[in-house]
Amino acid sequence: MFANLTEAMKRRLLMELRRFWSYDPKYRDVLVDNIQGKYAFSERPQMGIILKGSSANQMPLSADNFQATVVSYCHLAKVFGKPGLSIEWVREDARAIQKNNGVFPSPRGIYFIEVRLEDTGTTDPNCPTPMNGEQLVFYVDPLLDVIDEQPARLSPLVYEVSQEQFYDGSLRVYQMPGNVPFTLGRDYTADPATGTITLVRPLPVSDFLSVDYRYAGESVGPFPVPQDGSNNTAIPGVVLAFGRRSEDGDIMTVVVGDVREPSAREYGGRWEMSFDMDIMARDTAAQQEITDRTLMFLYAIARNRLSEEGIEITQVGMGGEAEEVYDETGDDYYFTASINLTVLTDWCIHVPLDHAFTRVIPVALSAEQAVTGLTDDQLAAAGSPTGLYATQDLRFLSPTDPFFRDRTRDYELVR
Repeated sequence: MFANLTEAMKRRLLMELRRFWSYDPKYRDVLVDNIQGKYAFSERPQMGIILKGSSANQMPLSADNFQATVVSYCHLAKVFGKPGLSIEWVREDARAIQKNNGVFPSPRGIYFIEVRLEDTGTTDPNCPTPMNGEQLVFYVDPLLDVIDEQPARLSPLVYEVSQEQFYDGSLRVYQMPGNVPFTLGRDYTADPATGTITLVRPLPVSDFLSVDYRYAGESVGPFPVPQDGSNNTAIPGVVLAFGRRSEDGDIMTVVVGDVREPSAREYGGRWEMSFDMDIMARDTAAQQEITDRTLMFLYAIARNRLSEEGIEITQVGMGGEAEEVYDETGDDYYFTASINLTVLTDWCIHVPLDHAFTRVIPVALSAEQAVTGLTDDQLAAAGSPTGLYATQDLRFLSPTDPFFRDRTRDYELVR
């Protein structure tokens, strides 16, 4: 985190410095290209500004850095047997929701994101190209949810869902209005290919069926995988942030709901970072002018602009001046000066929560006691007589970090 945060801060400061000096008619042609974070020059330039990070200190805002519980329409999940490292995080796209009159633009469901290495014929400079012009791209395969649907009654025993097909294993059938779960094979049979449900015995006249299921939506793609970038068009309303760990064959999922639900716990704090700037020029007048104007820009102009982004420049100071030999024979020198500044900024990470419940059903005390001590594997082997299913049946899980794995509470537990 320290390296990523300081590097991002350096890029932001360099952007501000380059923009400031690009408006100067005297120095923009000889200085702007030499405002860098390293001495990455084949030849020493006549003048330049080099920004270097020196130190950083964490400022905790709470005992365990916990800040809040995040509620969101979407959250990230991993797939069994896959690395799940291509996407770093997901967030809501506030602008897309606003344009859609406050309604989340994508339907509820699970969106599988598969990364592939393909020859697309064109190369995006912002995307990694591992070999032979091939490019990493990703496809989105949605598995959409249907909750509490009343299927069409074709006969006293046969019912049909609204979709032509449903995903095998996702169907849940309930007898209403008592919300009594039916068991596959005992109370009904189903054909995923035709979307039909056949009951073993007819329902009472005053009762009806309610079903939950998933069906495959239309696949979209390919989309180029950005390196250290984002995509907000593949799943409308969701911002997908990719890092540098994308690889061929990786699969992750984004779970989308129709209402905002607790999706993650946010841990965060502040970092106080110190940066040093080396300013060099061939004459003392240019060195003094560049140093003075850079210092005043950081403290008076950039300070207010960056404060709106949560970046606070708390201190700007001057260092000493020095000379470096340019040509010993001609007794020629570089003239250097230094500026040091302290920046305060926030950091946060989101630790995903477990999956939310879609329906609560009544269970007899004897059945509840029977399944309490069973593992997921034992529950699946028992045929799930209570309508409960193993987590692995869904083929996805919440990404967890070893440090936060057992943190299932906030500061304290009130009994």
